[in-house]
Amino acid sequence: MSHSATYRAVLFGPNPIAAGTEVELEYIDGDYQDVIVLEAVEDTETITRTYKRGRETDEPIPYRFVEEDVADSGGEADVPN
Repeated sequence: MSHSATYRAVLFGPNPIAAGTEVELEYIDGDYQDVIVLEAVEDTETITRTYKRGRETDEPIPYRFVEEDVADSGGEADVPN
């Protein structure tokens, strides 16, 4: 681990956005983040993507896609009566 407040990570996932994209992340309590959650807004929908840290210890640290959630901010709940 370096003396910097950040480290390099690379995201891997099923979409082009996370196809080996390098990002810079902050250490949490002096250690790598185990899980990162990224949010993006596309056409009034909030897309949340979750990535989990791999076992490798050399930078860039790999994070693998584990979950995606798409929430429509203007839609109604789909709850059966």
